[in-house]
Amino acid sequence: MLIQSAEESFRRGVNALGNGAHLEALAMFEAAIELERRLGAGGIQARYLSAYGLCLARHARRAREGVYFCREAVQKEPYNPDLHANLGWACLAAGRRREAHEALERGRRLQPEHEDILRAMAEMGRRRPPVLPFLARSHPLNVLLGKLFRSGAASASAAGDRGPAVRQAG
Repeated sequence: MLIQSAEESFRRGVNALGNGAHLEALAMFEAAIELERRLGAGGIQARYLSAYGLCLARHARRAREGVYFCREAVQKEPYNPDLHANLGWACLAAGRRREAHEALERGRRLQPEHEDILRAMAEMGRRRPPVLPFLARSHPLNVLLGKLFRSGAASASAAGDRGPAVRQAG
């Protein structure tokens, strides 16, 4: 059952996020979740949890908590590529690249041309092969040589906030 006041709060949060008002967006997503809880909905909508989690991870510097909410959303609607995209972005904010890649791959299998998923994957970049392929990637020699040969370019995420766009589709 759709609760109109919660939906309006969610829409306002999406608009605030689009305008760069991150704290306002966070408050609106939190309000949408609280309204769903208070007004007895059959459960909190996954997209509300996901948007809230994404905002926590990327803009409130509460990445662990943000990843938790995004995971909860994906568990509720594993068929929704938007939720996988948000989980991927939240995991990136938390420094969990492997988990981010896994979430983005699951979302890409659901919708191969998903804009946010492709953008997140491009931002992550691709791993180079280990310097010494006959040793494990985690071997101290590969780690040391990899650091020595790594380019000095700053990561794409440090270049600015070109992050995801929270979608309103439900």
